[in-house]
Amino acid sequence: MMAFQTVQRQFLAYLRSPEQRLLPTGFAHQGAAIYVDLLYNKFNDSLTTCFPVTHAILGEMAWQRLLKDFIAEHRCLSPYYRQIPDEFVLYLQDERQLKDDPLFLTELAHFEWIELVLSIAEAEPVVAQALSDAQLMDAVPVFAPVMRLLHYVWPVQQINLAYQPDELPPVATHILGFRDTADQVQFIALNPATASLILHLQNRYTAKQALQELGKGMTPSELSNLMLFGKGILADLYSQGVIIGSHTH
Repeated sequence: MMAFQTVQRQFLAYLRSPEQRLLPTGFAHQGAAIYVDLLYNKFNDSLTTCFPVTHAILGEMAWQRLLKDFIAEHRCLSPYYRQIPDEFVLYLQDERQLKDDPLFLTELAHFEWIELVLSIAEAEPVVAQALSDAQLMDAVPVFAPVMRLLHYVWPVQQINLAYQPDELPPVATHILGFRDTADQVQFIALNPATASLILHLQNRYTAKQALQELGKGMTPSELSNLMLFGKGILADLYSQGVIIGSHTH
């Protein structure tokens, strides 16, 4: 049994890195090559579907190198096919160290992956409530049940084949990702003030309480302007389906 397990591990090591590992004695290279191709193609199909922009930017040769490195170096903790993209993001975040990758690669891949996460997240169907301006300001907002507030140093929502920044922008990128009442994934670019407001609202503040917290130290005139700004933001979030209802404390 121990000898069988040793050969099994050697064969699996070969499948993950056929250019670096020796094929165990007794295995035919032609037959083993079929399994190598099956493994690569299975991962490739999953990852090119989930990360189309990353794939396009890298080009086929660099993509193949990245994918082969991932298969060879990363120990997947999940046996499920659906979670291959999850493992790929973990690999980029925690293990990938090559300096010739685009500087934005990890964040771009994470942004593409989030769309998959939001699209398959389990949640009960929702129907948006009719809300007045007063309810938006004075009650605790209820957000779409599938939602993520995202923060990146790179403008990931703008990166494509034609735009690939090589210098950090002066300000961070804030994005709200959510699934609307029609079960469609949406992304909204936010300014820092709106991102901060949403963060406070997620802590069960009313809009008025959140704005008062953000406006600490402001003059009465400045606070009044902030309240008007917040009222407009709340109405916009409601119209886009981010806020779907409200409740009292």
